[in-house]
Amino acid sequence: MKLTNEQQSVFKDEGYLLVEDLFSDADLQPVIDEISEEIDRRSRELVSTGDLSREYSEEGFETRLTRITAETQKLYWGICSGQLSGKAIFGLLTHPSLLDLAESLLGPEMIASSAYRLRPKVPVFFHGVVPWHQDSGYFEPFCDRALILTVWIPLVDATRERGCLQVMPRVHRSNVFRHGSDATGHYLEIAPDDLPSAEIISVPVCKGGALLLTNRTPHRSTDNLTDVVRWSMDFRYQAADLPTNFRGAGGAPFHTPAENEPVACYPPEADLLVRSRERPVDVVSDWRRFVTLRQKHVPAPLTARWR
Repeated sequence: MKLTNEQQSVFKDEGYLLVEDLFSDADLQPVIDEISEEIDRRSRELVSTGDLSREYSEEGFETRLTRITAETQKLYWGICSGQLSGKAIFGLLTHPSLLDLAESLLGPEMIASSAYRLRPKVPVFFHGVVPWHQDSGYFEPFCDRALILTVWIPLVDATRERGCLQVMPRVHRSNVFRHGSDATGHYLEIAPDDLPSAEIISVPVCKGGALLLTNRTPHRSTDNLTDVVRWSMDFRYQAADLPTNFRGAGGAPFHTPAENEPVACYPPEADLLVRSRERPVDVVSDWRRFVTLRQKHVPAPLTARWR
């Protein structure tokens, strides 16, 4: 799915764009099934160790983790963020419609970051509340002015009551604001004294849609006040001429850093080439190679910009 000229203009002007009906239920179901199978396996283990009274297998995808987390947080912490890496997740990360959309903004030579995140927003659970931040706050300062595209994808309807994302439109034209650790110690947040006074827009996204953000767009998500887990994933893409730690099929570096240039825009995790006309042989098209890249990657430290 290519973005129209009008959609590209809205994204560049506002710093975000809602794209509806990007995926069908059939596109998303393999990811839901893969996550559900992992919950099955882990819940059995927790029952066997006495950490969980029962598996709650009668519950559906939207409510099961709520019931489990009320007894133990172990399963939640074992699957959130970027810990799962299966065939279905790779299939969504490299879905042709998604890559077509990203190519509209980044061009045909494209890197995906392994800094993807699975976010099960469990109702009234502190870790689901994400404070105001810019994604660039987590990246190397060298990459601040480039576009690193975030694609946020709900696996269930993301309503206001469930804690959909909120954005500050047009603030992406500013620089990266000063960030610091939030009260929980799990997230970065824009320092209160630097938080801009700007319009705040809630962006509900129905299942099948996606929210596009620039890396300098301030955004947050509020508490989930329902009984449904607001499952979502977010992926990140960049042009292949930006710093990247990806290595080609022969093991040679895809990008040689110049002086004062970082090894990648997010060096703690592995990048992968997902689309290329110039070097098609190096494109990662097998989910098993995706897993291997992540497992063998040696994390490099980020620049300590927020001391």
